[in-house]
Amino acid sequence: MTSPQYLDLLARVLATAGWSSRPRYDQVPARLHVFSHCLPSVGESVHVKTGVGGVPWFIASTGDPIAPCHDLEGAVTEIGLRLEPWVRFGVAYKAATSAPLFSVGRWRPGRSRRRGGRTPRWGPGGGRRSP
Repeated sequence: MTSPQYLDLLARVLATAGWSSRPRYDQVPARLHVFSHCLPSVGESVHVKTGVGGVPWFIASTGDPIAPCHDLEGAVTEIGLRLEPWVRFGVAYKAATSAPLFSVGRWRPGRSRRRGGRTPRWGPGGGRRSP
């Protein structure tokens, strides 16, 4: 079997366990990005690498082996253990506040973040021109 075939099998089992995934087979090596639908910006990129004795393994983005490719349930469990603390944090944060994680307030181009101030405009010669 090829790496994308192993990753497709893993994606199917991850979906039944409630995880979302996005294939990134155009990258070298082919990867599967695994994440939670409630926190899509945090995830784990998994790829396949041949291990000792020619047995293919799922490898995490850190380079740590997750599980042999024939142990799909073990791989799902290990990926879940890695992502669960991040998902718990994201869910707790969303429940505790309605503000976005990174809020910069209301800002419009041409305005500084200070009240009533204007962003300096620079002329073609590098000098300052009036607003």
